[in-house]
Formats: sequence, structure tokens, C-alpha cells
Amino acid sequence: MAKLGSYFGTHAGRLKIYVGFFEVGSGAVTLFSDAEVDFAGSYHVFGQSGEFTLGIRLTDGDQGTTAGPCEVTLNGETDATAKYEVHGAKLTIATTLNRTPVAIYPNKAGTQIDGVSGHNLWIGESA
Repeated sequence: MAKLGSYFGTHAGRLKIYVGFFEVGSGAVTLFSDAEVDFAGSYHVFGQSGEFTLGIRLTDGDQGTTAGPCEVTLNGETDATAKYEVHGAKLTIATTLNRTPVAIYPNKAGTQIDGVSGHNLWIGESA
């Protein structure tokens, strides 16, 4: 099982959410371990406001693997049959909750999340 700490940057305190160069919201990591992470925040972008939640739980329990099952929760909906795969420094997750796989990796002391509902997000202390 991949350890989530390898793919997440800063995850303590109040964090900002960016889309490109634009700060669009903020939130906090509410749970963080090698096998599970939960983030909850809010955003205002493109004239719309809302809540953003993301949860990932690696469920295989085998620390020697680089691919396996996981559970993903995105904005209150859960996919218990999602799959993760390690690609170098990126953790890629395929889920029915998103049209394309999502890539997660550390970037500029924060966490880059590419492909969430067609957007690339950066979460960290400041861009």
C-alpha cells in the first residue's frame, strides 16, 4: 500500500485552495495518516460558491504494493471501488466520481491535485 504522506505536501493548519494563480477558497485537513486523508473547505470561483470535501482511504493494507483498491469521497459522494496506482512521485486515483483519473503529488510545499471535475487544484499555505 502506498503511504499517503509521500504524495501530500503541507497538511497542517488552515490551507488555501488555488485554481491556477487564483486563490478560490480555504480549508483544512481533518484527518491524516499513511492510509487515510480527509480535507474539508469552501470555495468561491467563477461566480459560484460551495463546499469542497475530499477523502481518500487506501484499503488494501499491503505496504509492499504500488497499486490497489481505495475508497474516495468527493463532495459527500463515496466510491468504495476506486483504484489507486503509483506513478513515480504521483498517486493516481481512478474513481467513478470523476470522469478522468485524479493525480495527487507534492508541489511547492503544498499538494497538487490535477483533474478534479476538470480543474487542477493546489492546496497549501500560500502559492
